[in-house]
Amino acid sequence: MQGQIMSLKTLNISLELLSRFSAERFSWGVREMSAEMGLSPSAVQRIMSTFAKQGFLRQQTETRRYELGVRFWEYGLLFRDRLQLSDAPAIWLREVATEQGETVYLNFLDGHTSVCVQVADSTEHVQLNIKPGERTSLHAGSRGKVMLAFLPTQMRNLILEETFVSLPMDEARQRRSSLHADLDSVHEQGFCVSRSERLKDVVGLSFPLFDARSIVMGSVTIGGPGARMTDEKLQACMSPMRQLAEQLQRHFRKFL
Repeated sequence: MQGQIMSLKTLNISLELLSRFSAERFSWGVREMSAEMGLSPSAVQRIMSTFAKQGFLRQQTETRRYELGVRFWEYGLLFRDRLQLSDAPAIWLREVATEQGETVYLNFLDGHTSVCVQVADSTEHVQLNIKPGERTSLHAGSRGKVMLAFLPTQMRNLILEETFVSLPMDEARQRRSSLHADLDSVHEQGFCVSRSERLKDVVGLSFPLFDARSIVMGSVTIGGPGARMTDEKLQACMSPMRQLAEQLQRHFRKFL
């Protein structure tokens, strides 16, 4: 029994190590990861080398740093094929992006974060730098907030507690209260508009996506520079984005 507990603990630590790799931080050295996780360099080296042997990580020859391996690419293709992301959804996103001239992207809820899984770039010269695999928090920006607004109350409260845990108590209470009111408004209107919340001078409009059990599973977003995403432009995007959300929802309910 003790051995099983230790094995589960080791597995959790190993998976937590993998979660440190992201679009923002795609490579790690052993000592960097050791400091990040509070583990000994030898323990980190053992975990990383094991993942490398199985193809989940690869070690760069020149720098000796580790990055995600080809096994994740294989799993990514399986995930994409299962949800047919390269078929109808990609076409639908592209149609709206072309029609409105702004970047349109699909996001899935993953734990307490939002992950971008599909992007149709704007046809304009100045466009958002959104990439598949990008992971963001739920409390800032329309793509995450529209999901957070429709999560069960208990989960929403937990996420907001975690979000502001490092702030002084009075400030944290005030920030949570303000965000709760904002999320209640988003829930009531059924969509979310954000202005310069996560990225300066970027405006986003997002609609939630629900699975067959009516549980929020993702969002679809259109975004662009504030100079282009005026109130008139947002109003023009409302109907096509709502229709796109309904299309995507019907599609994914076949699989999720």
